[in-house]
Amino acid sequence: MKFEQTHRPRTSALSILALGLTLLLLPSSQAQTDQEFLGQWLTAQEHLTSWSAELVQTRHLPSLTRPLTAPGRVWFTAPDRFRWELGQPAQSIAVRSGNDLLLLSPRLKRGERYPLGRVEAGPMKNALALLDTGFPRDAAEFRKRFELLSVNRTNALLEFRVRPRAASARNLMPGLTLWVATNSWNLTATELQFTDGSRMRNDFTNALNNPRNDPALFTPLLDATWKISEPSRQP
Repeated sequence: MKFEQTHRPRTSALSILALGLTLLLLPSSQAQTDQEFLGQWLTAQEHLTSWSAELVQTRHLPSLTRPLTAPGRVWFTAPDRFRWELGQPAQSIAVRSGNDLLLLSPRLKRGERYPLGRVEAGPMKNALALLDTGFPRDAAEFRKRFELLSVNRTNALLEFRVRPRAASARNLMPGLTLWVATNSWNLTATELQFTDGSRMRNDFTNALNNPRNDPALFTPLLDATWKISEPSRQP
């Protein structure tokens, strides 16, 4: 009798442990699937009206032994306005407002304007579309553009590996990885993999959900000293 009383708690503990291991080994069809995790993140993005963050961009180039890093900032306001700045002070700026995209070099006072509505489908349009990859507003549109390859899960992060569905986009960028915090569904990092073997990673910090972004961020004032060209109109 004493023998049974002494060992019953241990037996119960072993049973609980075995049950836990069984649950961990259940196939994905009985647990939350990769597509469901992606769906939760996409749903969370639909509720974002604006976003801003500091960032560090790291570029790995096959020709260099050490990566290149640059600090920066990013602002986003739904549905289609964003501003990326790299460098302190900013050495390069990308601004989108509706169907208008500006790529600016403040030091040289030069820029390029791309009216997105007039850019024909193909590699250029796919390349421009990559700038707002981290801000999906429509789950169906995101799934139409990207194929989910895998999801790696930890207690703190979800790592989504995706690739463009369009062959022309894959010719530029065959892979993309997104890291999302599990406690907030906030984007914490992105990494773009390119066909030449280079990689570009953005790590975000001090992110703010739904801040009051100044509308002037997305309509930069360019005086007569700036030289702006439109490559999409050139023959």
